[in-house]
Amino acid sequence: MAHAREPSMHYLSLTFCCRLNTKASFSAYKGSMIRGTFGTHLKKTCCTTRERDCAQCMLKSVCTYPSLFIGKPARGEGRYDSLTLPFCFETCDTGKTEYEGGERFVFGVKLFSYATSYVPYFAHAFVLAGKHGMGRKSDVCPGTFELQDIVCDETSIYDRERQKVIMPAPENLVLPALDENAGGTQRVRVHLVTPCRFKEGNKLSADLPFRMLFQLVVRRLRSLWALDGESVHYENFRDMIALAESVRTVESGLFWKDWTRYSSRQNTYMQLGGLQGSIVYEGRIAPFLPFLAMAEKLHLGKQSSFGLGEVHFVLDSGL
Repeated sequence: MAHAREPSMHYLSLTFCCRLNTKASFSAYKGSMIRGTFGTHLKKTCCTTRERDCAQCMLKSVCTYPSLFIGKPARGEGRYDSLTLPFCFETCDTGKTEYEGGERFVFGVKLFSYATSYVPYFAHAFVLAGKHGMGRKSDVCPGTFELQDIVCDETSIYDRERQKVIMPAPENLVLPALDENAGGTQRVRVHLVTPCRFKEGNKLSADLPFRMLFQLVVRRLRSLWALDGESVHYENFRDMIALAESVRTVESGLFWKDWTRYSSRQNTYMQLGGLQGSIVYEGRIAPFLPFLAMAEKLHLGKQSSFGLGEVHFVLDSGL
């Protein structure tokens, strides 16, 4: 008897290690800067027609740039709809903005689905970016740098001398098992490391009950698995959502964090605030732990490609 295949998705977590050649002045929140720099130099790498609007380009179906920044049609569909982007950055942010030549900085890159095969494009884009400079450039702070290494699972995958990427094998993420009966009462502290931006009732929300947190995880799973044409059915999680209603908030240090970025592609300023800080929940936590572990890998909420929605959790086993 044939068993139904569990929907799965390829995943890579990489660390890019860079060394500044000159002084640099970076943004307070580096996720926007890194993503913007990547987009600019990826397009320089990939674009042959120089069309400003990718949607009108005859090469859009075979070009890496729109497949990363616009989305890819689901398998079997010809439409080039806007989908969840198959990558996100992690800034490893220390709050530092001013750097001297010779200093090092690192950032993380999470790749999902088909983007796991695009590691050389990420490497080449940041090699170009290093020559051009990053941050608030001036004669005093050009912000040029060298990509020195790319690390995956504590192993170097980048040969800087030859500018060659040793392609890593992606992890195969499988949907967490549903087990509403696991465990007893526990506490968990959830840290929203970067602003988590999401809507409830078609409005941006400034509250995060546990039910909403779990629904954000389910939304993220659905949107990312859809990149491979996989269906994650919301109705499968109804019992878990009902159970999540019983988990209560016992402590909250969440606050709204506003930040603004300028999009050169859209020639407009974007307001991208969200919830940040930490919150403690108590209740039947055990059934949700595999989903929280998934959230740590995938990020939650809107604009995650900028690094928003980075989540970590710590289980309090002393209850």
